[in-house]
Amino acid sequence: MMDPLYRFLPWDHVVLGEKLRGCRGAVMGLLAAAPPDSETSRIARETIAAVDRLRSEMDCHLHITRPLRRDPRRLTRHIYAGATHFSGCLTTEEERAQDDFAGWELEE
Repeated sequence: MMDPLYRFLPWDHVVLGEKLRGCRGAVMGLLAAAPPDSETSRIARETIAAVDRLRSEMDCHLHITRPLRRDPRRLTRHIYAGATHFSGCLTTEEERAQDDFAGWELEE
């Protein structure tokens, strides 16, 4: 049976990567405010670990399913890792034919 995540498009990966980084940041803020020995702190640490595992799994999936030749700007490595953010940009049909991430650019 085919892996249903193969239907995940580059657009889906960019959006999910942004949301997972945001989620991790929000939980880190909670962890910083919670007493270290509290139940809240324990759950926050477990949540961060789970989000990191999911980011890693999705990053592996992205690298397996997107051929390197379809990513001439090498944006794949930034989708789930680091603190980079993406913004949409205008593209031509020719650019989209050569680059799976043509509608995205890294924010400085």
